Amino acid sequence: MTGSKLVVLRALYLAAFLALVTAYVSEAASPIRQLTNTTASNLRPAWSPDGKRIAFQSNREGPYHIYVMDSDGGNVSQLTNGDSDDRHPAWSPDGKYLAVDSGDTAKREIWTIEVSSKRRTQVTKLGAIASFPSWSPDGKHLGFYVYQDASMDVWTVASEGGNQTRLTRDLASEGNNQCTFACHAVAWSPDGSRIAVADGDQARVLLLAATNGSASAPITPIDERSHFPVYLPDGRLVYVSEHVTIDQSWTDLWMVDPNAANTIDARTAVAGQIQAQGPFGLSNDVRQLLFASPRSGNFEIYSVTLDAAGKAALAAKPERISPDLSSAESKAVDKGFRLPDTPEPYVLAAGLLAFAVVGVESIVRARRRSRAKAKP
Repeated sequence: MTGSKLVVLRALYLAAFLALVTAYVSEAASPIRQLTNTTASNLRPAWSPDGKRIAFQSNREGPYHIYVMDSDGGNVSQLTNGDSDDRHPAWSPDGKYLAVDSGDTAKREIWTIEVSSKRRTQVTKLGAIASFPSWSPDGKHLGFYVYQDASMDVWTVASEGGNQTRLTRDLASEGNNQCTFACHAVAWSPDGSRIAVADGDQARVLLLAATNGSASAPITPIDERSHFPVYLPDGRLVYVSEHVTIDQSWTDLWMVDPNAANTIDARTAVAGQIQAQGPFGLSNDVRQLLFASPRSGNFEIYSVTLDAAGKAALAAKPERISPDLSSAESKAVDKGFRLPDTPEPYVLAAGLLAFAVVGVESIVRARRRSRAKAKP
């Protein structure tokens, strides 16, 4: 090799090295904090009532199991195991229990798990697909979705079992060409009198009476796709509006007083142009955001502080590649198709664009593994 070629080659190596270091430092300095780092799908994070722990589901051992970790991602412990497929953890108001749905693609029931002892208790016996449990503020009831007879509806049940009550009739039905796949837990108002849900088209947010299921007029704009409602302790609601165009996609987070005379004009923006699909977990003070995303190459859990830097980071396109959506996930976009065993946070967003740049950390790790194997 000539001297000039050697100089050029060294310059290229130096440039590549500097690019890797710059990208790595930039990623490490991001306000968005990655809390899990595995080769599995880590989904559905949920904050404990005191904000100190996070429950989530992961298929790192095959079927989905429930895990609990500290709010910074440390001290991960496995709460469920075995052949059961457990999903969608929801904390009880006192933080002592988690409600989950468990089963398979043909039948799922609601269970509660005592966090300290890992003791499981079956709550429902419907013989259908019951999913996405959510606790009432007093901890005495659970709200959830049931899919059966080609329709999906909201039900409630006593948290210790019994008093199973169907609140809606054909909230979403295949006969109406609607998606009958539940995507997010129902949200209870702080006084327990109302439940917020998305309508059958997953386009507008409705309020249901927790006693008889009577519905309010939609509280979100008619020309937006709004869903994933979350009640705050002061009675305000936060929801997601989803935007998809031919060449880009994003989500906005809005906060509104559901009792306002005009909920459209009364809403305020929490964060906009978010380059991640909901649902999102919000801390009680609306300062911390929790979400799952495939931005690292597989689904991981992230948190971010909703200050100026955090909002800007959420609006910036990730520099890592997302996995291609499978054909099965693509089918889930068809209204009326039900696919309970997919990475469900993104079944409604199968049309979202994949991110374009390969992650630097994966390259660095691959090289380290290759070098380690080469050593004697």
